[in-house]
Amino acid sequence: MARQFPTKEKNAGLAFFFLFLYTISVLIRPHEFSLATSNYFFIKVFAILAFAFTLISLRPFKFLPQHYMLLGFTPLIMISAFLNGWGTGGIVEAQKFFVASIIPFFLYSNLITSISRQKLLMYVSLAASLIMIYNGYLQQNSFDGVMGYGLGNSVSVGRAEMRITYLGFFGDPNDLGMFLVMNLAFLGYFYSEKGKLNTILMPAIFLLFCYGVLITGSRGTILGLLGVIFAYFLLKKAGAKLILFAVILAPIAATLMSKFGGFSSSESSANGRLEAWYAGIQMLIGNPVFGVGKGNFMDHHGLVAHNSFIHVAGEMGVPGYSLWGGVIVLSMFVAYRVKKEFTDWNADDVTEEQKELYAAEVKMNQTLFFSMIGFMITAFFLSRQFTLLLFIYLGMLTASHIRLINIRPELKDILFSTKMVFKCIGYSWFIIVAVYMALKVGL
Repeated sequence: MARQFPTKEKNAGLAFFFLFLYTISVLIRPHEFSLATSNYFFIKVFAILAFAFTLISLRPFKFLPQHYMLLGFTPLIMISAFLNGWGTGGIVEAQKFFVASIIPFFLYSNLITSISRQKLLMYVSLAASLIMIYNGYLQQNSFDGVMGYGLGNSVSVGRAEMRITYLGFFGDPNDLGMFLVMNLAFLGYFYSEKGKLNTILMPAIFLLFCYGVLITGSRGTILGLLGVIFAYFLLKKAGAKLILFAVILAPIAATLMSKFGGFSSSESSANGRLEAWYAGIQMLIGNPVFGVGKGNFMDHHGLVAHNSFIHVAGEMGVPGYSLWGGVIVLSMFVAYRVKKEFTDWNADDVTEEQKELYAAEVKMNQTLFFSMIGFMITAFFLSRQFTLLLFIYLGMLTASHIRLINIRPELKDILFSTKMVFKCIGYSWFIIVAVYMALKVGL
């Protein structure tokens, strides 16, 4: 007898509609094209409506360890702040994290219940990327040596070079560049789909992405673009031992290269980055249990860490970083195991239709995996540990995990066992240890 898919009584179509509008508002931000509408609360309204209709109409809710780990991170923010003499500030930071991080993660992970829904959001992301690149073109062509102007009166950053920006939290060229890098995998996905249009269009868009990354002037973003391409060929062609070696070597090599100005415009900038990393580790060593408190890194060093992993470790200590880093590593390690161990489904009682659906989901899962690799590389050189982009794309990857489990329920016990969760928490600490060892050599 063939296996039967678990049925879903309520897929919350209206809730996803508002999530779709929320995604457009967050990424494309059309309401900010005009100053007259730039202050309207479209983003908040769509988020509230998506959340409300999710609670009303989605059944059942699906939770994986990542959901509980992020929830557990929230009270740690308050405890850390209280122990550092900043009690009321901790409540505000915890509330901010819950609203701006956990809720978006919950919505994306639970409402993207099909590949078609995921593709729709991928199209929005690619459209947003192209609009940002066009906006950068406008800024570049209106640049007068000080600044240039784009959509919604967005202003480019004029320093030693012209660096493009966009609207909202993309007002920093590093955030814009990170977004482009995280969308590279989507181009690869649609390129592999059938159709001559995709075969022609996606390479052309890839060249536009390269242009966009270049005019952000973000060296970490350029590294992210190259890193995603390298990771794709490494994971596709290399054996397990070579992959393990590359993973171990990557943070050490990046740290040492930063020492020699490989990703900075000057020696002083490179040294300042490494000193910030070292200061973050010293905060961790001095306050190992609860860190110096979320948002307090600059009070102890004067500058951000320029490394999301070290920033969280310094501010939140061992428990906080274990949860934050553990969520990322667990999500990535599960996706890696799906690729290496569970690509095919050859059970005797599985129909061809089920095999095709599973194969399509594995393909989507790997696309989102490479998208998150883009985040991890760029986040190694930026303090973007709580950026909305992280929780949107992490939610997408988690949604794919949930869909895989819906197809093959036995995967949940294999991929998300308690042992696996703690193992990935341990793996997340290798990044910090590797950087610390490299700093001992580099500084």
